[in-house]
Amino acid sequence: MKNLKLLFLATITLLTLNSCTDEVEPMGTNYVTFSESTYSTAVDVGATKTLDVAIYTANISNADRSFDVSVDQANSTAAAGSYTVPTSVTIPAGKNEGILAIELSDVNLGIGVNTITLNFAAKAGLSNGGSTTVSFIQNCTEISGTLDIVFDGYGSETSWEILDSLGGVVMSAAEKDYTDGQVSASIPVTLCSGRDFTFTIKDAYGDGLSFPNNGTYTLTVNGTVKAQGGGDFGSSESTAFDTK
Repeated sequence: MKNLKLLFLATITLLTLNSCTDEVEPMGTNYVTFSESTYSTAVDVGATKTLDVAIYTANISNADRSFDVSVDQANSTAAAGSYTVPTSVTIPAGKNEGILAIELSDVNLGIGVNTITLNFAAKAGLSNGGSTTVSFIQNCTEISGTLDIVFDGYGSETSWEILDSLGGVVMSAAEKDYTDGQVSASIPVTLCSGRDFTFTIKDAYGDGLSFPNNGTYTLTVNGTVKAQGGGDFGSSESTAFDTK
């Protein structure tokens, strides 16, 4: 019985060692990877920024090596012109690290998070660590203001929105957010400086702020009137403005 136990333990030990050996990457494997699976940064208004993405290989060569890189457009949300990605990255001879320098620009960044997904190009005999995603936003210097509305008697019909240059909704109020008989509303507004916006006020009935009384609206940002009007403007009225 003792001999059987010893034989059993020896068999288990051998199987375990074989299993561990199978999981270890052999030395000299042709393998490349991004150092991180995600990157996050911000770009100043009207500026550009270089983001260095480190690339690592599993081995070291006595010659320079180049690996092709591509942008996965289907899984990227950043606007065209807001980034420049080199088509390849070089690992210098005698090293296992290279730098992929990505240039990010404040071009149509809008208010949301912009993303680009990077992949290594498929190549026979080469394995890689998968894709990486770069997320970036436009830095924002906030400025404040006020939207003042004097209703015509039917506040429930009034709605409004402020859109950024890409059509993203920055602030808004929906139909029936205000009530019939409500005299007025003063709404604090916070926007980013140095950007272009469009303010639109809407009336569900289609007669603006005109019945039974004439109403008015005034959008003031950083002490400057950016949009104003009132009376019968129909179903909607829009004003483009900037915060420069």
